Amino acid sequence: MRLLRTLQLQLRSQLARPATTLAICLMGLLGGCAAALVIVLFRFAIEHGGYLVGNSTQWQQPMSDVSRFVIPLVAVAIIYLLFKLTGFKRIRLGIPYVIHRMKQHYGILPWRSTLNQFFGGIIALIAGFSVGREGPAVHLGAASATWLGYHVDAPKNSIRTLAACGIAAAIAASFNTPLAAMVLVMEVVLREYKVHIFIPVMLAAVAGSLITEQIFGPTTEFAMLIPVNIEPATLPSVVLFGLLLGVIGVVFKALMLDVLKTVQPIALSTRLLFAGLITAILALLIPSSHGPGLSAIAQVAMSHPAMSVIFTLLFAKTVAAAVALGMGVPGGLIGSVFGIGAISAALFVSLLSPLHWMPVDSFDTFILLGMAGMLAASIHAPLAALLAIVELSGSIEVVIPAMLVIVPAYLVSNQLFRSKSIFIAQLELQDLPYQIAPVTIALQKTGVEAVMEREFKLLLDPTQEELLDALETAQAQSVVVMTVNENNQPEYRMVSYDIAAAYGENPSLNYLPLQGLRITATLSEVYDILSPQRRGAVYIYDQDSNDPLALVTWETVRKALQRELA
Repeated sequence: MRLLRTLQLQLRSQLARPATTLAICLMGLLGGCAAALVIVLFRFAIEHGGYLVGNSTQWQQPMSDVSRFVIPLVAVAIIYLLFKLTGFKRIRLGIPYVIHRMKQHYGILPWRSTLNQFFGGIIALIAGFSVGREGPAVHLGAASATWLGYHVDAPKNSIRTLAACGIAAAIAASFNTPLAAMVLVMEVVLREYKVHIFIPVMLAAVAGSLITEQIFGPTTEFAMLIPVNIEPATLPSVVLFGLLLGVIGVVFKALMLDVLKTVQPIALSTRLLFAGLITAILALLIPSSHGPGLSAIAQVAMSHPAMSVIFTLLFAKTVAAAVALGMGVPGGLIGSVFGIGAISAALFVSLLSPLHWMPVDSFDTFILLGMAGMLAASIHAPLAALLAIVELSGSIEVVIPAMLVIVPAYLVSNQLFRSKSIFIAQLELQDLPYQIAPVTIALQKTGVEAVMEREFKLLLDPTQEELLDALETAQAQSVVVMTVNENNQPEYRMVSYDIAAAYGENPSLNYLPLQGLRITATLSEVYDILSPQRRGAVYIYDQDSNDPLALVTWETVRKALQRELA
């Protein structure tokens, strides 16, 4: 036991530093493995759950009208009961919520929301709602990795890094796209690039991809798409398609956000009921609209439907996804966006093929381009969109046409329509803060254990003479006095000479009260306590708040901030 405790203390000490240490790489790898295994379980549950509702082919086989109508309604009833059992009153799930928790709570997620995301996501995907599995994957990946960090008593700065590792591993395990996974973490969730975070995130993404390859095989769900080289003469059509995708992305975002805004005052039970009812009616009227977001890709790629069918499917999928996501069905947005992008591509090719503006064999390539452009227009992550399509297709030939789709789609959404990333817009509508001051961002990266002052003098209710003697002999050490208040609780104060007063036989002294912080805290928490006075210190403890181990002074925080911002 003593050896394990010693190893734990050494691990915690290394994790407190904002550096690419062996400790954070090892923890990132372990966190990635934990997240990937949870996602494997999640995927198995979805696949085998399909058999329970008579669906084993991604909603491609015929089903009775009764089944298509009843399944979504039963699903929302089960999801509502699940939320009631866990005491869940507000829908706080998926990527937007994880972004909020990363900024405000170091990526630590409540266990209730994690349970709801796991089981609710499985039910929603089995029931055929037009959602994706990457939203639950991001949530579950962050929760799995931070759970590991919490149980090894890791500092909060490293827990945030572990959350990023879990997210990368979860996305890689969901789609077998490790490169896109780690870029998505940096571009969408963290919104920053730091080497000491990037390296463990890379390891976690590799772990997630390797684990899913061993269990589900190396191929992706888009193996049926066979891209071909786009001829230079076709590239103007590619740019035109990107402009169109930018408009479609803006329309989809506006529709989904309008639904979200409209239903916010409505009770959770009513919202879920309407989501189930609208999905059931659409499945009854347009059976091809039934199924998760990615099922649309298989429909258009394998059956090559007529133009009228494609247009109807685009309308149905857009409405179904906006309603399900806006009303709080626990699923992801990226899968839905991929599906809408693929249908848009099929419609675009059907419109231009009679004009002989593109080769007949470019259909699969345009489906991939539609997915990339729609993703860039919706979440404003152009690099992640590009890498995702390259990895999903396994083809380097799509790089140039994908760039020519992504750039106009992004510019139309971001510049022409001034439309925000859909995740940021969701956060603002739900009043979930996601922006923090640069000072806070800089100081969150360092744990107090990396900079705390272990050598100090602690005096227990000293006399005036004892206190003056301690100050005389302290040299560079701080002097702390402990007294007991009227409630028999210890109070700590840091003592120093009052340099504004003249020294005499009885020199004036300054007494600054000290607050305690646990050793897993970051310098950001120290800054929050000391910044109003711009002086003083906090004391650091491990398990017992009445057992000070070290001090962190304002001067230490100031120097650390200068280093980070330099």
